[in-house]
Amino acid sequence: MMSSESIPDLVLDEPIISRVPVTIITGAGKTTLLSCILNEKHGKRIAVILNDFGEGSAFESHISLKQNTGELFEDWLELRNGCLCCSLKDPGVKAIENLMKKKGLFDYILLETTGLADPGPIASLFWMDESLCSQIYLDGIVAVVDGKYCISQLDSPKEDLINECERQIALADVIILNKIDLIPDSHKVELTRRVRGINSASKILHASFSRLIT
Repeated sequence: MMSSESIPDLVLDEPIISRVPVTIITGAGKTTLLSCILNEKHGKRIAVILNDFGEGSAFESHISLKQNTGELFEDWLELRNGCLCCSLKDPGVKAIENLMKKKGLFDYILLETTGLADPGPIASLFWMDESLCSQIYLDGIVAVVDGKYCISQLDSPKEDLINECERQIALADVIILNKIDLIPDSHKVELTRRVRGINSASKILHASFSRLIT
């Protein structure tokens, strides 16, 4: 019979490292959605990476993208509602790695893409970078769709045969049909049919001014 001193440790006493969920926000109207998140008192600690602040943005005066060296620079601003906000030109691995140095100050990360950018290459970063995968995981992709113009965007011919709007819808886990209050019921039915034809598995939500309608 083994003595207590000779019994091997079967369970390693190692700290549990919790990974932070990252959600990619894409589509038309995403900036308004993120602005709501950054301003409202929701009690959640969210780090938001904005690809680029628009001219006249409420946060523009607080964040500078300029550095004497000309290198990529992001300046984090802690907001009153507990969120962290950052503006940068390249939402790649470098920005997220720098953000993880502030781990403990946030529980979620929202990552904005540029305009009608393809979220696919950005999503692939979470599988290609091993060190990054140990700290974060891709929680999902949210596509904000302009309810008034989505159908015309889907029908627009593309020289490279890739329709950005269609691809964003196809890759999304959640699709927000924005400006839904500005279109007639017949348009809503057709819009939903077109979106479901591209992505039948995603969750569809309705919104007005990027605020969800419950």
